Amino acid sequence: MTRILLLVATFSGLLAGPAAAEKQIYKVTLGHRSLGMLQFEGQGSNAKLLLSLDNTPFGLDDGTFEAVTQAKGHEVDYLGTSRGSETRDIAIVRDADTVTAVKITPRSEMTEMTDAGKVPAGVISPTEFFAKLANGKTCPSPMAMYDGRRVAQMATTAKKQNDDTVICDISYRVVLGPGYVWPFYFKSFDVHAAYDARKLATFSMSGGGFTVRLTRQ
Repeated sequence: MTRILLLVATFSGLLAGPAAAEKQIYKVTLGHRSLGMLQFEGQGSNAKLLLSLDNTPFGLDDGTFEAVTQAKGHEVDYLGTSRGSETRDIAIVRDADTVTAVKITPRSEMTEMTDAGKVPAGVISPTEFFAKLANGKTCPSPMAMYDGRRVAQMATTAKKQNDDTVICDISYRVVLGPGYVWPFYFKSFDVHAAYDARKLATFSMSGGGFTVRLTRQ
């Protein structure tokens, strides 16, 4: 059970990250258990995401996790908020592809990578990462994501096509900063995405023997 809770918490952290695109709704499940819903709308650097969990085991990870990214010319602002079993705010400012400012509240959530000067150029926010997946039509190109605490790299490792369905195997590795979930600090996960008729149909992340899945509604 502990591993289940850790995986749910990690998944929430990954996604906790104004839009014109159509709203997308995904059901969040762990095995046969429904955990909640995820709503996403937007594209590129103008997008927002809301993850609502109300049925995690023992209610320990119930709560909301919201992330908004907005572009203002060359500047891109990201704000991620967690409300529930933990309260955390992460604000990141980027000038083009360079992170210029990072603020995390409470300070106890900061890591060595909560320092704009240490973040490599070219990273994207968690919301931009999901926008690439949700609005994509096939397996994603390599990308690096920065959430204020760590940098993770993702890349498609295998692609299979069956009629109108494309299945993508994606590697996910933390390359700078701590792994996810004290005291385990997980640094790699197996990620899978399926595109049906050139639209994201399912997205899953596996670790510790369990899989959290998003299914488009």
